[in-house]
Amino acid sequence: MNIKMAVEQLNLSGISAREEEIMRWIEEGKIKAEIPQRRNAAYNINSKDLTDFIIQQHTESLNEQLEKSKYENRKLADELELTKTRIHIEQSKVRTLKKMLNAQIEASGTNSFHYEEMLGLKPDSSGQALKKEFKKLLKALHPDRGGDERLFRVFNEHYENLK
Repeated sequence: MNIKMAVEQLNLSGISAREEEIMRWIEEGKIKAEIPQRRNAAYNINSKDLTDFIIQQHTESLNEQLEKSKYENRKLADELELTKTRIHIEQSKVRTLKKMLNAQIEASGTNSFHYEEMLGLKPDSSGQALKKEFKKLLKALHPDRGGDERLFRVFNEHYENLK
């Protein structure tokens, strides 16, 4: 098989190659070829050697794809761990809010709460600021956003009382 035939065979196998590249690969020893006794002919390439080269090129390409996939998999696993940590933190916040609310209810014995203190605002905060903080809290606790439905209902009831 001559170099032109090798170019065609490589292109059919999905490896784009030109005659110059095949000559370079032969010189580098990647493709085995013989120089015939006649000086006017170029290299002769054994079809088995060319097939071995094609298989090697495809193997290298697949190994590169595998390494890329492994890297992406590790990256996604790291992002998943970060997301799990964030969820855990948010769940801790919800538990803390529940405890604060229950403590406030037990301490007061009535339905009058110190909303400013519970929401982390100054005691003399305006009604507008209080409503704004309640809306933020309700948005975070909404069941459609992964919040606790019971806690959402409790805070929504307090928000309605505040209006």
